[in-house]
Amino acid sequence: MFKQIGIGIDIADVEKFEKIKFEKKPEFYKKIFLPSEIVYCLKYKNPYERFAGKFAIKEATIKAIKENISLLDIETVHLKSKPNVNILKNKKKYKFQVSVSHEKKIAVAVVISFIN
Repeated sequence: MFKQIGIGIDIADVEKFEKIKFEKKPEFYKKIFLPSEIVYCLKYKNPYERFAGKFAIKEATIKAIKENISLLDIETVHLKSKPNVNILKNKKKYKFQVSVSHEKKIAVAVVISFIN
């Protein structure tokens, strides 16, 4: 049985990502996002909403597990159109409940973490 161990929330400003165009500064995005996340975001008409949402998920995950991990240790994925998280260098067996939403120029994410 899993027990809840943490919750994290984060809000991200879409305009901060819009100001740093991927085409001009791909190295900025590669410091935050995995290649699969970049491909996912770039397939949308406005990729910066997706980048902001994924950034908010990563920050909320860090808050939910309270461990010292980097943004690149967190993989955000979508399973059946629902967001989810994997910790790549996972010493513990985390499971997550993830919610993300976009409204105008804001993205917000909530992550609840569980562990065996």
